[in-house]
Order: sequence, then structure tokens, then C-alpha cells
Amino acid sequence: MSIKNRIISVTPMICLIAYLAIGFIWNIWHPTWAIFFLIIIVPIVLNSSFSRIFYPILCIAAFVIIGVVWGYWHPAWLIFLTIPVYYTLFEPCFQKKKKRIEVIEKD
Repeated sequence: MSIKNRIISVTPMICLIAYLAIGFIWNIWHPTWAIFFLIIIVPIVLNSSFSRIFYPILCIAAFVIIGVVWGYWHPAWLIFLTIPVYYTLFEPCFQKKKKRIEVIEKD
């Protein structure tokens, strides 16, 4: 079993332990539930090119933070409209990087 698979397999247990520890020690239950997003995020980050998925993860984090901290859920959803713009502008960069990696692997 590779190190990536080991990390992915223990992520739910680590999230549960962290959630319960923070909840019982500091009595902070509400915002701590966000730890469970790691169960979804960790396999995505470990199994794909992080540079391709960084921006959507950043948008999700910004949306949740703006909503939880300031309560502006409604205008914050507009952040998600920037994702297609981001990929439209930077897709050529991803394609160049992919071609460069393929050339290196062939050598």
C-alpha cells in the first residue's frame, strides 16, 4: 500500500479524533464540523494535479469562511462564477505543462 493510500485511509479517523478532541476540550462544536471536508479533499489533492484543483478548493474555502464568519452566504456564491473564468484564462498553461511532462516521461 502506497503512502498516499495510507494517508487517504486514515483521514476519516484523524478527522473524527480531531473533531471530538476540539469539541470536548474547548467546547467548539459548530465550526469544527468543517474538519470533515478533509475526507473529501485529501483524496482529490493526493490523486490529481494540485495545480489544477487548487482554485476550486480555494473558492469553496472562501465561500464557507465568508458564510460562517460573516453570514454573507448569498453574495458569496458569486465566487463560484469565477471558476470557469479561471480555467478559460489558465487552461493553456495547464496544457503546456502537461505536454512538457509527457515529453520528459518519454525520455
